[in-house]
Amino acid sequence: MAYQRSQQEVEQALGEHSYLRAAGGFSMQHTLVSIYSSSTVVATPDTVVRGRFAASDDDFAGEQLLLNYRNDNAKLGFQLGIGRFYEPDAILTSCHADLEEDLREAIALPKPKPLKAGLTAVVTQRRSARGFTGKPVELTDLSAILFHCQGTSGELPYGNPAAPHGIIKLRNAPSGGGLYPISLFVHAFAVNGLPPATYEYLPYAHAVAKVADGTGAEVLRSPDLEMTQSGFAVTFAYNLYHNSRKYGDSGVVFGLIETGAILQNLHLARTALGLIGCDQGSYDKTAIERQLGLDGHTRHVVHVTVVGQGE
Repeated sequence: MAYQRSQQEVEQALGEHSYLRAAGGFSMQHTLVSIYSSSTVVATPDTVVRGRFAASDDDFAGEQLLLNYRNDNAKLGFQLGIGRFYEPDAILTSCHADLEEDLREAIALPKPKPLKAGLTAVVTQRRSARGFTGKPVELTDLSAILFHCQGTSGELPYGNPAAPHGIIKLRNAPSGGGLYPISLFVHAFAVNGLPPATYEYLPYAHAVAKVADGTGAEVLRSPDLEMTQSGFAVTFAYNLYHNSRKYGDSGVVFGLIETGAILQNLHLARTALGLIGCDQGSYDKTAIERQLGLDGHTRHVVHVTVVGQGE
């Protein structure tokens, strides 16, 4: 989890690592949320979409998103956003993305074990289930699931392969532009070897860092599920700045696509481990963001899923 460093720490780091100035300069100079206009040339008439049921100024968020979602490569703004990310300072931010992880009190996870179940078997056996028994999940299983969700599994050299300027670490789930705007938070209810609390997964270190003493069960409550009977819940959070600086409004859609890719890996991994789970559409987004320390403007909760032992 990112943390505020003192001026002395920053000056010391700049002296030891010359690339930080270029990477930091890029990050500070390109914080524009969107390179697109908030309006469109052609819109579906309100009388057709809403008609008698709502006033014309009562916006439907999904409609507005789709009307402003324009990822045509021929658009000048799209070309400028992508072109900027091929420059050295942008690539350096990807090479050193692991610097965002605060490891001072992080808990290292066990080495992820390989899953030997066949792909066809886990794809066809995967089901959503809510009959949690309350039995704890093993820490090795949590480690394997998080690794298959977001763990690093490869490297891409930047510059001369024989003497690269930096190494970009690649993860197990695809991400538009390799920008990885999705973060995972683990609400540990019953995990052997991990005290009940809320943690952020640190994919580069394959560790978790506590972000809240409570598990968040009170904000994750669901009318048709006893949350604390599961082993853990995973909250997906989207960071708007991580990819909108390159893709504009399309970044939101790419972030949701990435969420789906990570989620598929999660469910296939927990199926291979003999665990049950289900996705949650009913949760208090604002309350969860408050518990996780997210601002709800540039960092948003976009999904919640639950995993545990079944009968």
